[in-house]
Amino acid sequence: MNYAILRTAKLKTMGNIGSSLAHNYRTIETPNADPNLTPKNEHTVATPEAVKKAIQNRLPEKRRADAVLCIEYLITASPEWDGWGTDKETEFFKRASLWLSVKHGEENIAGISIHRDISTPQLVAYVVPIDQRGKLNCKEFLGGRVKLSQMQTDFATTVADLGLTRGKEGSKAKYTSIKAYYHDINHARDFTITAEPPKPELFESKASYGEKVISAVIEQIEPTVKAANSILTDYEKARVDKSVAEASYDTLKKRVEPYLVATKGLNQEEIARVNEAMQLEGRKIAVDRGKI
Repeated sequence: MNYAILRTAKLKTMGNIGSSLAHNYRTIETPNADPNLTPKNEHTVATPEAVKKAIQNRLPEKRRADAVLCIEYLITASPEWDGWGTDKETEFFKRASLWLSVKHGEENIAGISIHRDISTPQLVAYVVPIDQRGKLNCKEFLGGRVKLSQMQTDFATTVADLGLTRGKEGSKAKYTSIKAYYHDINHARDFTITAEPPKPELFESKASYGEKVISAVIEQIEPTVKAANSILTDYEKARVDKSVAEASYDTLKKRVEPYLVATKGLNQEEIARVNEAMQLEGRKIAVDRGKI
């Protein structure tokens, strides 16, 4: 069975957006991409700076401090699909772009890219979630399991005649594709820890504001920890298992390096707190994205 795959990520800070764009435009090291094929990638907007500017231009002046500024869509299909490298592939990405335009309005799509320098081609789009009232409102599009499930169904229906189907509705299986795995790893490598603290509310207590700042910082380091956790267990096993080949250990060490860098200098209590917060966030993400 060949599946239409659609995933979303909520980008809440310009730092998050900049990191994603660096990966998308290959301005930083991208381990799973073949640099010889990178020239075959397509972008509707020439530079990451121009995409960022387009996002900023669509953002309303008045918005919540914790608002989602941009939705990053990742659209692809099963690696085994017979449409790759054929006219079906062109049609698939054409329909995906049109589907996004109908759903969000062309004026709210800041940029679309198609990657062909990886094992399975994919489309990445940056969309400012403006609702029909002109408000920044991600919840209108991604709020709740029902809307997420319907979105998956709608998109799959759009490309069904190309030989693709929707994943099982209501499935509780935890699924992570190779593309998503490397996507997370690359985001971890892109990441730099730069805090953008929220503005305090009028008459807000120091304690309340302090917790808000902590939450904002945790959110910004989430990509690093989320990516590294997927291989951290294997790394620890390899570190103590003498039977593991040295080359395998070195590979694991290199992959887990973003996590080690991100947590360097923190004491055990701080690392435990970060890990716990990331695990909670990961479960929330699983509910929002995968279990629909």
